[in-house]
Parts: sequence; C-alpha cells; structure tokens
Amino acid sequence: MILLDVHHHPGRHCASTGIRNLVNYHEIDWSEAMCFGLGQGLAVWFIYCPEMSPSRIVHVRAIDFEEQFFNGIGHPFQWETFDTPEASEQGLKDRLALGVPVILRTDLFYLPYYGSNTHYPGHVITAWGYDPDRDVFLVTDTERTGLLTVPSENMRKARFYQSDFMTISGHMFSPAKICLPDNLPEQIKKAIAGNSLSMLNGFDAIDGITGGISGLRLWQAEISNWSHFEDWQWTARFLYQIIEKRGTGGGGFRFLFADFLSEAAILVPEITSAGLAQQMAELGFAWQALALCLKNVSEKVKPDFTEVEKELEHVADLEEAYHRQALAIFHS
Repeated sequence: MILLDVHHHPGRHCASTGIRNLVNYHEIDWSEAMCFGLGQGLAVWFIYCPEMSPSRIVHVRAIDFEEQFFNGIGHPFQWETFDTPEASEQGLKDRLALGVPVILRTDLFYLPYYGSNTHYPGHVITAWGYDPDRDVFLVTDTERTGLLTVPSENMRKARFYQSDFMTISGHMFSPAKICLPDNLPEQIKKAIAGNSLSMLNGFDAIDGITGGISGLRLWQAEISNWSHFEDWQWTARFLYQIIEKRGTGGGGFRFLFADFLSEAAILVPEITSAGLAQQMAELGFAWQALALCLKNVSEKVKPDFTEVEKELEHVADLEEAYHRQALAIFHS
C-alpha cells in the first residue's frame, strides 16, 4: 500500500485547494488564498452558446489558473496526459510510488462521494495513495476533511471525459520539488498587475467567448433581452450557481482574492494604502447580490431581469474601477 504524508486543509475552490496541498507538502506554508492570488485566478468569461441550455454562461475564474500559478513562481507547468484510461492509471500509480502527491483533473460525475447526476470534467482533486487490496485510490477534495476513497474503475472514468467545453485525458501534475520564488513581494505585484491587465485587455479571443471587462459589458448590452429566452429560468439559475455555489467561495471568487490581498499587504504595503483588499471585498458583495437577483428571477413564473440589470451594472463598474487602479499602481 502507498500512502503519503497527507497535507490537506479544507478549502473553498478545488484547484486552489489542490495547489495548496502540493506547496504545503513541499514545506511552503501558503494559504489557499495566496495560491489563488499568485495564480491570477480572477476572470470573467461571457460564453454565447444558443444551441445549448443554458444558452448563456458566465465563468468567473481564469481558465489557465494552474499554469499561471506554477509558471509565475518559476516552476514550469504542463498537464501530463495519456492515450488511454489504463495508461493514466499506471502513470498515477508510478508517480505515487515516487513519493509525491498528484493533482488530477476529474469529472466529478464519477467520484462516488459526490453522487452527482451532472458531468463536470474540470474538477481538481489530490491523490495521496493507492490501496491494492481494495483497489482504491486515496484522495482529498476541497472542503471535505480527511481521506476519501475512489475505486480504480471510477477513477479511470473520472479522468477521461469529453464535453463541448473541456476534454480530459488523464490530466495530472506532480512536481518532484517546489521552491519559494526568489522575491515573493515582487511576484505578488506581478500577479496583481497581470490579473488586472488580463481583465482590462479581455484575455485571449475565443470564438463565442468574450473575456474580461468586455465580457461584462457584452452581458450588460444583452441582458434586457434575456426575458425572451426559452430557457430564461435555467440560464438565471445556473449563473447563480456558478457565481455563488459551485466552488467559488462565494462572490464569484472575489472574496477569495480579497483574502489574498489582505495577506499580501503584509509584504506589499501599497495594497493597504490603495485600499485594494476592501475594494475587492466590496466586489465580492456586489457579485453576491447579482447572484441572488439571478436566483430570485429563476424562481418567478414570468421573467423580469430589471434588478439583475442594475446589479450587473454595479458589478461591471466596480470591476473596471478596481482593475484600473491596481494596474496604475503595479504595472510598470
């Protein structure tokens, strides 16, 4: 049986919890919030998908958060992938046998402790061991405490899945060693500036997807038409869940980033003098209010997005103001 020394603190988001697990295992005492902030985790993606339901999706986390975190601290990152589920299973066993934990991308539909009836192939968990007698992997997952078991058959299925927006092929990452960056305060400044620059510039263009502040403004421009959508209830409900419930820590990840800024202010005093942590917390409450308005709409018999429109304008204005100020302070 393989079982490593488990370093797991229950967290708010799957990927930032998994990354914290890795860095803590390698004796770097960072919080989940610090990992999320250094990974430039904030984003807005307005996704136009009229052929699906929901016909509009707004995602609020950076898609390449894991890559940004590790590359940012000077550790080259690339998901390791495999051609078959069987090869991915052997690869995971081999890596655990080397004595290092592994973060995995999975479809939570196949993780038995969820009992989910929906697929989501972007969920990150941490593998710490394998028990051949029971043929189960031993993992930790976000807010859950202690070790969880995943039978090998479930794990093979969970690590290979294809959807319209994401395909996983045994994705895993397990560095043999992680070292502190040479100058953490400078890395914090770069992360804050980089995240705000991406939000203002709109990230990389993808067909049918508009990122950053531009995505928010596009959402504003068409929200008045949402009452005409056939799936207006489900679109509103799903967006409420994405912003407030589905592993964001509430407020569309903004509360998590506010905690990062509060911690980082000890090393970077400009954060305090500019009031950035307070602004980000205010943003979190604004996103939360927007989410609750969407929830209220979803529970009505007739569509009325009037209050959503008002809250969305407030969110968009606060987002733009914060990112312009942060960039003015830290971008050189």
